[in-house]
Amino acid sequence: MFLDLSSLATSIGIGGLATSVGIGGFLGFLMGYAIKKILKIIIIVAGLLVGILYYLQYNGLVTLDWSKLEAALGNAMTNFSGFNLSAPLLPGISDQILDAISNSGIPLTGGFAAGFAFGFSKG
Repeated sequence: MFLDLSSLATSIGIGGLATSVGIGGFLGFLMGYAIKKILKIIIIVAGLLVGILYYLQYNGLVTLDWSKLEAALGNAMTNFSGFNLSAPLLPGISDQILDAISNSGIPLTGGFAAGFAFGFSKG
């Protein structure tokens, strides 16, 4: 009459499911936190560089043609948008990562997504 929860957990594989969700969540948190910190550093450095250039131009130490700078940045962005994302960056490793994610299934990727969102918000 009573339901044996230990046999039910074993038949469903709750231990493997919890491990998969936990590992995915932990790795997602680490990546989200690191990416937000790196983005903050990049934005601060870019802002400082623009500020230094503007200060040097204000004091007459350098002369900047802002229209040429804008054109150069626009050209760089156009070239960057032509970047081929279909070619793997690391051919051997990317195949292994895809196999690992597909074999672990939805719990790993769901845990990763939730951990990434939490880590990005805390970073």
